[in-house]
Amino acid sequence: MTAAAGDSLRLQIEVPARAPAGRPVPIVLRARNAGGRRRELYLLGRSPTFDITVRAEDGRMIWRRLQDSTVPAILQVRTLAPGEELTARFRWDQRANDGAPVGPGRYTVRGALLTGSPPPLETPAAALEVVAR
Repeated sequence: MTAAAGDSLRLQIEVPARAPAGRPVPIVLRARNAGGRRRELYLLGRSPTFDITVRAEDGRMIWRRLQDSTVPAILQVRTLAPGEELTARFRWDQRANDGAPVGPGRYTVRGALLTGSPPPLETPAAALEVVAR
């Protein structure tokens, strides 16, 4: 698990350190108000929109959750009380954006929360090793 340190908002991404090749990889993203006051977030989409990217060890983009997706230009205001968090769960099927399966290797996974003003809020990169079964 890794977390981004921002004033009072903590973004975290959770991925397993290792995953067998060909099996779905669970990914959890959290945006938590770690401060003592309410925090307003201006978010894009009908529901809070999280993106995920997976990069190969050489930095090449392998997969992006929102690749070729249209995010509605709806701006919503979400207020998080102290300690409250937004959580999103995903499963990466270990396929690249072109549909080809990825092989064993080392990857980095990063999450982002899309806000009303660029750039998105990002997590630090988390390491993932895909191992042969």
